[in-house]
Amino acid sequence: MNQYIFIFLFLFKISNIQSQKIEYKSYFIEDSTKIGDSIRLVTILKYPNNIEIIQPDSSYKFSTFDFIGKKIFPSIVSKNIISDSTIYFLRTFEIDSIQKINLKANIIGGYDSMSILSDTDSIYIINQVNNLTSQSKENTLLSKIKSIFNTEKAFYITIGILLFLIIIFISFRKKIIRYFKIRKIKKQSKFFNEEFSYCLKKYSEKNNPKELEKLLLLWKRFMENFTQKPYSSSTTIEISLFNDDKEMMDILHKSDKSIYSGSNLPIETAYLNKLQFKANTISKDKINQILDGKE
Repeated sequence: MNQYIFIFLFLFKISNIQSQKIEYKSYFIEDSTKIGDSIRLVTILKYPNNIEIIQPDSSYKFSTFDFIGKKIFPSIVSKNIISDSTIYFLRTFEIDSIQKINLKANIIGGYDSMSILSDTDSIYIINQVNNLTSQSKENTLLSKIKSIFNTEKAFYITIGILLFLIIIFISFRKKIIRYFKIRKIKKQSKFFNEEFSYCLKKYSEKNNPKELEKLLLLWKRFMENFTQKPYSSSTTIEISLFNDDKEMMDILHKSDKSIYSGSNLPIETAYLNKLQFKANTISKDKINQILDGKE
């Protein structure tokens, strides 16, 4: 009899939890990666504040991926709903071209628990190994020796070149490091501006909300790279918690309204160009910090 009562109470509890709204989303920030490189997986979990949920940690089996680490952002509570954001750093050594993952979180209550699955996302794995066709042919004939290779002389030359490069690097290491840092930022900025202009042109031609969404995602990823803030995984309201630029927030609010309200109100090109200008300002400030020796 006690077993039936326990089963009844357990099923009642599951039904009660399922009646409450729980959202568990997960997606990769990158579209593709190379074998062994670090991959960022973002999870956003929203649930009522009367529920305790434990998300995966280092002991969790991440499908075909290996766990490197994770970054947990402070919970946000609004209208009795808790929002948790986490970035998992993973990598894979599997050679499948497309690899998928979804995570399982545990809802804790009393002496029992139940699980909830996140959305499934996939990432493309770039294979750097090309198929090679052997074109060699076995030949047992002796070849004529055209020259004699002086191993000792080559060794001393190699050592001399290495010592010369080490001396150059020690003497100018700060300038060399500074040069490559600035070169990387300029390369990233050039790519961002080209892609932003292309997406902006497509959006201005057809006023397609999807093109506007791509534009904002491109901008968020660029901003995230230079500010180390979770732009890609945050809503506009969440971004306003760590960005107090009122003009920027106004543009993001108008963009959200155009995309998600169904009104399809066009956003002026001049407004979106301000986002591009502010992003470039941040990258230029980063270069100035490097030149001043602050980075």
